[in-house]
Amino acid sequence: MALNINDILNQMLQVAEKSLGAKWPAISDIATSEFKKLSQNIIDIEEMKSNGTISEEKAKLQIEIQKNAIKTVLLTEKGLSLLAVESAINGALGVIANVVNTAIGWSIL
Repeated sequence: MALNINDILNQMLQVAEKSLGAKWPAISDIATSEFKKLSQNIIDIEEMKSNGTISEEKAKLQIEIQKNAIKTVLLTEKGLSLLAVESAINGALGVIANVVNTAIGWSIL
């Protein structure tokens, strides 16, 4: 099952927007950019797995690196707490976890 980058991105953004509430308008551009990178990373992992060029461990590491990058970028925005940022990221990943993990065949989210 091939993943669709736009579907993944849109689902994550909807959850992140709800989670970050009133702060969303101020950070929507940067958050969208960061979640787009994560979406592309997921698509790349799916392709690399089908080509046999990535291990499950490396795939999980790539996801963790991307999550940390999103967290770092969002925390530079004034008024966002670590708890709010982590909640938004975890919620965004939670909404796509089943579809992504099923498509890839590994539990990377």
